[in-house]
Amino acid sequence: MARRRIVQVLGAGAVLGTAGSPAVAATDGERTDDRRDGAGLITVESDADFETTVARVEPALEERGLLLVTTVDHAANAATVGMDLPPTTLFLFGNPEAGTPLMQANRSIAIDLPQKLLVWEADGNVFVTYNDPRYLARRHGVAGRDELLANIDAALEDLAVAVARGE
Repeated sequence: MARRRIVQVLGAGAVLGTAGSPAVAATDGERTDDRRDGAGLITVESDADFETTVARVEPALEERGLLLVTTVDHAANAATVGMDLPPTTLFLFGNPEAGTPLMQANRSIAIDLPQKLLVWEADGNVFVTYNDPRYLARRHGVAGRDELLANIDAALEDLAVAVARGE
């Protein structure tokens, strides 16, 4: 079972700089470049409500042997300072076998690791968003890790679709 720790981060509600609308949202289960928004984010629309989508995350991580590092409920954190934020929960998770070689190539990528999966609601729709690993590699000048990045990309897509679709 994955280790879990809840973290309260005051004032961390501004995780979405997109004014509540998805930069990119795909509604099918197939891979499309339309999910990539150019800013390094990939978003999949969920077929379920927020609570159901969030409940799918931990089992999906466990099934894939990924370690849940922490969960941040940004809406709950916003409420602690008297502010409203639609449902927004961030999951940090990883696999040292995948992340360590990237950090060996350029340690600055550690600022973007472990991996993150964001479940958020806007206008009654629920979305699952994650960082594009190839974008992160370009951002940090990680070269020569194409096979590893392709594997991470496929694993993150599989995870996001499983969470969004309950697969």
